[in-house]
Amino acid sequence: MQPGKTFRRGLRSVAIAAVASGLALTAVGCSSDDSDEASGAQATVVIEHTLGSTEIDKTPERVVALGDQWLDAAESLGIEPVGYAAAASVLTGGAPIPWEPESLAKATVINPAGDIIEQVAALNPDLILVPNFLVDKPKYEKLSQIAPTVGSLTPAQVDPWDKQVQTLGRILDKESEAEKVVADVNGQIEAFAQANPGLRGKTFLTSMLASPTQLMVLADPNDGSSKIFQQLGMVIPPKMVAEAGAQGRIGLSPERVGELNSDFLVTSAMPGMDGAYQKLPGYDTLPAVQKGAVSNLDIIAVTGLNTPTPLSVPYVLNLMQPGLAKAAA
Repeated sequence: MQPGKTFRRGLRSVAIAAVASGLALTAVGCSSDDSDEASGAQATVVIEHTLGSTEIDKTPERVVALGDQWLDAAESLGIEPVGYAAAASVLTGGAPIPWEPESLAKATVINPAGDIIEQVAALNPDLILVPNFLVDKPKYEKLSQIAPTVGSLTPAQVDPWDKQVQTLGRILDKESEAEKVVADVNGQIEAFAQANPGLRGKTFLTSMLASPTQLMVLADPNDGSSKIFQQLGMVIPPKMVAEAGAQGRIGLSPERVGELNSDFLVTSAMPGMDGAYQKLPGYDTLPAVQKGAVSNLDIIAVTGLNTPTPLSVPYVLNLMQPGLAKAAA
């Protein structure tokens, strides 16, 4: 993450740099005519999203998914994209993303540094899924000339992963499968919450050592990464929420690490700074550290936490369970 940028945007900029450099969800199905229903053909689906309105009048078979969230939404429904671009895959240096199926290796990797329009067109897709941080309105218009294109579903920095899955379920005529995916992931979180009732009311913080001179702290209750903790009954310390204000992020000098007073703490650091966070003066005296209620996540895992998907959430929850259990005790 570069100094002064948001926590999540920093993660995204790292991924994009490595290779290159408002609306609520509504998905309305309506049949084009009675004969479609009688023949069993999929009714036209209309998706309202932040880049426009998209009509899909047949079940897509060749899907291009740009961004980690759309990619995993497709994978969770058993759809192998013909092409994709994902920040997590960049951060692995080309190695497999730990929560992705091996079959993803067959898909074409789209390079955001190149001509995205040209690369997508070469794949002859019949559905294109894009995040707003990677595709702007002009690019969206060009992609829409290739195939129906759906952008981010909400004006938030990160879409709710469950809404993405449900929307894609409607588009792909897999609504029941989508509901099962959502129920299964939420069921895992709820099961852990029931097994650790002591988490209810406990505080949490997610932080990253972005550079030797900047410690970024996420303090936004409405952020996508906060949802998993809220489902566990946890809250961000009110003092931190107040300090973050509308930005939802706090940039601290590393000397202020001692102010991260929470019952549970997620720590991470930019590549090349492994172990530096734990050496900060005052780290050892933090309440969460002394209790062992800390999860030190690598850059891949923290990407999965901060850009939650139906595949990354169970993976990251599993990594955090030891620290969360200590916080619950």
